[in-house]
Amino acid sequence: MTLLGKCLTALILILSVGFAALALVATASHKNWRDVVISGENGQPGLKAQIEQISSENQQLTDQKVRAQNALAREQVSRKTALAALQTQLDTFQAELSRSGADVESLTSQVTKLVSDNETKTKELETLNADNDRLRAAVRDEQEARDQLFTSTLELTDKMNVLRGFKQRLEQRNKQLMSQATRFQEVIAARGIDINEPLDGAPPERNGNILQIDRPSHLVLVSIGSDEGLRPGHFLEVTRQGRYVGKLKVRKAEPDRSVAEILKDYSEGILQEGDRVDTTLD
Repeated sequence: MTLLGKCLTALILILSVGFAALALVATASHKNWRDVVISGENGQPGLKAQIEQISSENQQLTDQKVRAQNALAREQVSRKTALAALQTQLDTFQAELSRSGADVESLTSQVTKLVSDNETKTKELETLNADNDRLRAAVRDEQEARDQLFTSTLELTDKMNVLRGFKQRLEQRNKQLMSQATRFQEVIAARGIDINEPLDGAPPERNGNILQIDRPSHLVLVSIGSDEGLRPGHFLEVTRQGRYVGKLKVRKAEPDRSVAEILKDYSEGILQEGDRVDTTLD
């Protein structure tokens, strides 16, 4: 026997042993599937019982499904009815919403117009308030002016009443003087007296100016003389711009000028050329 034959023989032997072991394993692990299906194993029910249980459960689930489908169909019908009612309400609400939108647009237009009118009225009111304020100020001014006028009227009325009384007294005095004047005229006419002739010792009312001053001798030269009725012994009042300055006594009278003495006792200032002189009854 050659080496190849020996190898083949050994290989066959090994394979034989392997197949034998495989057969033993297959025999040991063989199950009676009918018993497994009917009786089950390891305390578990058989496959047939499991199938029947599953079928029963499936039937129950099918019945539940049918009932659920029927309930769903009823629910769908109810929902469709509710949806139809809701759709009807929705259509009604949409119609009302459309009408409300139109009303809102109309109201918006009215509000816009009212706002515009309100702004116009506000401006007019502001103008009227300004005019009212001016009128109130004018009324206050008029009232103040009226009060002042009333006060002035009262004062003038009082003065007028006083003047009326004074006028009445003057009228009475005038009547008395007229009566006396008439009597004097009658006496003058009866005795032939010239009323234009000056009285003795009383100079006529005349005025003039100081022409020259001689201070050492206290004498002055004035511009009025005997032609104006001035006589020695007459007195002259000296003024400057309406202010009393002093007093003079005529010593010598010529037709157009006179010489007068400065009376120191009556002096209230320094006499100057050009000062005014007036006759006096002293």
